[in-house]
Amino acid sequence: MPEARFTRADAYRTATSALMVVLGIVILARTLASGPHLLALLVGLGFVGLGAHRLSFVVAYLRRGGSV
Repeated sequence: MPEARFTRADAYRTATSALMVVLGIVILARTLASGPHLLALLVGLGFVGLGAHRLSFVVAYLRRGGSV
């Protein structure tokens, strides 16, 4: 089986996942500062949750030593 490497596409996915978490936190902070709104809370929590879920795959990959 060929050795899996961390490609540019993987780096892009990792960066966008981290940015999703940051964006979700910013949405939540701005929403809570101006008064909680249900839709903004759901969107903020959705970004944080999805970004964290995607980053969990990166962490699992790195814990395995970068192999498939």
